[in-house]
Amino acid sequence: MKNKKAHLVKDGLFLYKLKNSFSIIEIIFVLIIISTIMTYVLPKNKHSKIKLAKQQLITHLQYTRYIAMLDNKYNENDIYWHKKLWNIKFLNCNKDNKGIYYVVYSNYIKPYRWNISKSETLIDPFTNNYLYSTSKCEQDSLYDKSKYVLLSNYYGINKIIITCNNTSSLGQIYFDNNGIAYSYIDNNYDYFEEYRIKSNCLIKIYDKYNNEENITIEGNTGYIYWFY
Repeated sequence: MKNKKAHLVKDGLFLYKLKNSFSIIEIIFVLIIISTIMTYVLPKNKHSKIKLAKQQLITHLQYTRYIAMLDNKYNENDIYWHKKLWNIKFLNCNKDNKGIYYVVYSNYIKPYRWNISKSETLIDPFTNNYLYSTSKCEQDSLYDKSKYVLLSNYYGINKIIITCNNTSSLGQIYFDNNGIAYSYIDNNYDYFEEYRIKSNCLIKIYDKYNNEENITIEGNTGYIYWFY
């Protein structure tokens, strides 16, 4: 009887250890699966983040051009009418929050000044948020500013190159009511045509993995396109 009990105890311990062993094996197996999945998925995610940034930027560029074509700023009685054109401007965040962001606006209040007011910026019809940020590159307590303009904070973009840049900022693209693009708008209207984009202009964005995506603004037409 004692031997039988002893065998039962041994069998029980064996089953208990075996059960724990299977649990450890299962955990290891699951970890291997997760590790394998991460190996294949992460490189795609690294690349897809910059593609999302490109798609969003294309949407906002096209929307800016569309609004510009609807909103003719020409006024023969206003010497600064050309400064009011709808445009997209790329800027650096401040030193505490390094990065890149952009703003879509029309300086219709005082077109000869350089600072940008939120009230002058375009509202994204999909989110109902202003396509605007300050150099702090963060949303305020109202949460009415689009997070999608924060290229670095939201998409991980760490560099942008605009091949037709004629500004002191990272770059700025204006559109007139014909959809034609300009790389700069001078205070003096006599130089207006000088900055019309006549050959293809590339907007190149890069992430920290050195992935690159390009957007083309066609010369003389302002048409925006890209290649996959």
